[in-house]
Amino acid sequence: MKFNVVYGNIVNQLNTLAGIAGSSPNKDDITQNILINVTGNELTLKATNYNIELQSVIALDTVFTEGEITVNAVKLKDVLGNLDKNSVVEFNLDEEKNLLILSCDSSTFEIRTRSAIDFPSFEMDNPTHTLVLKQKQLKSIIQSSIFCVSIEDFRDYFKGIRLEVNSSKLEAFASDGHRMAILETTLENVQAGQEPFGVILTRQCASQLADIVGAESESDVSLAFTKDAVQTSCNNYKLTSKLINCGYPNVRTVIPKTIEKQVSIPNAQLVSKIKIASSLSSKRINGVTFNFGNGEVVMHSENSEHEVSQARLPLPDAVDNIEISLNAQYVRDVLTNIKCDNVLFCFTQPMIHVLIKPEVETNDFGIKASYIISKVVV
Repeated sequence: MKFNVVYGNIVNQLNTLAGIAGSSPNKDDITQNILINVTGNELTLKATNYNIELQSVIALDTVFTEGEITVNAVKLKDVLGNLDKNSVVEFNLDEEKNLLILSCDSSTFEIRTRSAIDFPSFEMDNPTHTLVLKQKQLKSIIQSSIFCVSIEDFRDYFKGIRLEVNSSKLEAFASDGHRMAILETTLENVQAGQEPFGVILTRQCASQLADIVGAESESDVSLAFTKDAVQTSCNNYKLTSKLINCGYPNVRTVIPKTIEKQVSIPNAQLVSKIKIASSLSSKRINGVTFNFGNGEVVMHSENSEHEVSQARLPLPDAVDNIEISLNAQYVRDVLTNIKCDNVLFCFTQPMIHVLIKPEVETNDFGIKASYIISKVVV
């Protein structure tokens, strides 16, 4: 195997795949490697950690000989990382010495290789369901919800993003048990005769999907599902991933059916005031108490040493007296992900949580988003 490639043509793909290849805890496992395959005038790079597989195809101008091999992903990324993106790199496999020789200008690198025979392949059954939506919609849904996915080794359904499809309606849910993202959009490309279905994407799968789709792209992306896996091809990437295969609770019971009181708040100003109010909060729960009423909201926190930080924000809508304590970081995360000048804090009885949503119901991607944050005891 011998070919030339401009480093800038593979740097993004290499960095993306290295993140998957390097995620296996076993440093001797072959999944620490990237599979390099040259067939015709195409270079295919592939990485897996057994739960997810990602491959990218790059067109080549100069191919001397075809072939395939695997090489450690981190080493390959590191040795090429110091090169100029306009550099032309020669890849030359020395099969007798099991070395991949990389040459560029006056620099040469020799990296140990492993045979591609043992590299695992992710086989997927025939899909039973398909979801088609715009790339920018999928990216927005993931970015607007993934921060609510649990990073703890807790209940399986908290570890991913739930997608539910019913005709032209797509809903997405993500929660860690303390906060929840609720998103909804209308699908333009509906699969005729398809039964309603639901799946749970793993956090890593969702993150990789967000990386490979275009933020402003109007082009469609098609996700094909089996009972256990999802697969898509998009922007010269092919992604296959296991799903989280478990039941999902009826989270709709948590969503308030009626809103008794709501307050409109300037988003950016609220973020700034929360930072001030939480500066002396207890680090364990990071709680801030919000007191609405008399045309303002007073936010304060206190720690175990009885130190207090407080901030005020004038709010014409804040007429009724409402008090609730919330995790400051959870609120800031939500506000950061709402791209709207004003947000609505919505309350219902009993006061066990707050629903936060943008004042403009639908964003530029045709997505309705709202968030529920449970109160904390401070």
